[in-house]
Amino acid sequence: MRALLPIVVAALFAAPAAHAESPAGRAKRNYEMLMRGQKQVGDLSPAERAEVARLDQLLRMQPRDTRPAAERCRDEEIKRAGGSPSELELRIIGLKCSQR
Repeated sequence: MRALLPIVVAALFAAPAAHAESPAGRAKRNYEMLMRGQKQVGDLSPAERAEVARLDQLLRMQPRDTRPAAERCRDEEIKRAGGSPSELELRIIGLKCSQR
């Protein structure tokens, strides 16, 4: 039995945890929780704070879509319809996106 103990301990530490999370996944989860007010910055470890800060920096570097919401909606719906919707589909899209 004593001979098996080191093998079992080694296997426990060598095997990746089933719920292991990547640093990017953890940063995204923590960022979302911070934005929703479910966590405070002080709740994060220094490593998690650095990950969230890097994610925030990357998000701020991405170009923003400054088009009005209705225009973005129309473009997304036309793209979803295959790029060349029929007249009827265009009218439906217009109605769907007019309230944005």
